Amino acid sequence: MKPPTVYYATSSSFKRDEIAILRKEPLSVGQRADPTPIGDYCDLQFTNVATNEPLEISLSKMVDHKVRSAYRQLLTPCIVEHAGLIFEGQDSTGFPGGLTQPMWDSLQAEGFLERVGRPGEVAIAQAVVGYCDGVNVWTFVGETRGTLATEPKGQREFYWDTIFCPDEFGGKTYAEVCEQPDGLARKLTVSQSAKAVRQFVQHLKDHGPGNLFANIH
Repeated sequence: MKPPTVYYATSSSFKRDEIAILRKEPLSVGQRADPTPIGDYCDLQFTNVATNEPLEISLSKMVDHKVRSAYRQLLTPCIVEHAGLIFEGQDSTGFPGGLTQPMWDSLQAEGFLERVGRPGEVAIAQAVVGYCDGVNVWTFVGETRGTLATEPKGQREFYWDTIFCPDEFGGKTYAEVCEQPDGLARKLTVSQSAKAVRQFVQHLKDHGPGNLFANIH
């Protein structure tokens, strides 16, 4: 049976590269492994449709608004994604969370480390995927714990990949790991984004594409 088509509203070539790998990866590993490729459960298609996103610390609130904005334009089931950093001790506020990107866009890597996050500081990388089927909105949260690098490292300048060192990579940034053979695939084994996407696809597997399709025969 053909998997349901869901549109991914993004203009990022980096995200497209990641999804191209994830499509071929198993849905889950470990004790409750599902070796079926993610692409067999969900046919993700990309669209560059522009979306509105409020300035919120809460990534989940931002994504809820963002995916509703995408659906109003597409009128078909769709997902959006947004990610940010949460610094140690800021769990209750989620700072900087949804404010990460505007500060990053203004300061870039060196300025961000100098003015916002301290080098070596513990941080959680959080990604939120929002799914709208035309009736309901669901959000799925993926998190990866790590630290901020002492300086930007690596050439893959995708968002804050040059300064975030996940605990699993021994002090290397996402960007450094991506420079190695099969590095992008290795990044996705711990990526907060991959975790959130997997949760979304698991939702499709468990519950179907949603209420919008219930009355279509």
